[in-house]
Amino acid sequence: MLGVGITALMASFMSGMAGNVTAFNTVWTYDIYETHIRPGADDAHYLHVGRAATVVGILISIGAAYLATIYNNIMDLLQLIFGFVNAPLFATFLLGMFWKRATGHGAFSGLVAGTAGAALTHGLTSAEGKGAWIAELHRFPSTMAQNFWIAIVAWTTCFLMTILVSLLTRPRPDDEMRGLVYGLTERPPDDARSWHERPVVLALVVSAILIALNWYFW
Repeated sequence: MLGVGITALMASFMSGMAGNVTAFNTVWTYDIYETHIRPGADDAHYLHVGRAATVVGILISIGAAYLATIYNNIMDLLQLIFGFVNAPLFATFLLGMFWKRATGHGAFSGLVAGTAGAALTHGLTSAEGKGAWIAELHRFPSTMAQNFWIAIVAWTTCFLMTILVSLLTRPRPDDEMRGLVYGLTERPPDDARSWHERPVVLALVVSAILIALNWYFW
């Protein structure tokens, strides 16, 4: 059973690594290089750029692996990365899906501000000898506590900056937002579905189980 568990763990790491490398070279090649640096080149050129991006991405991953050795466990590093990346992304997706007034300029500004807020929080606080590369204004009792506050600052900064810049820039017409924003998307009625097929009922059941487990293991 231990061997099966280790095999499953390695398989999940390998699939995650493959997905990250693929996403890295795709975003760099098509969304950045082809769109903003050299548009109109032939497919062979973009293929070479994608292959070079794959090599660079793997080298960055190797460097990140050596960086992870200074942390007590891998979860501390993952939560730090999530605070820098996932927290502002969550705020951007939340506003983009449920607020039709959000704009692309607001989303980009919010992501930049959220990431900068996370970096500033990490640079001004310390925990277990990590962080405070600017100045130590506060010391957290654990790295995980520091990571949580980094995520909170990043999410809040991105959320507020996205709203502010979106209100100052021109939004897209409603016709272009249909199918993308919750308020402009037609939803099938739930009356014909059974109770166990309705998202609201399932969300309430999952929330009740979550509250019960947290209360029991508090």
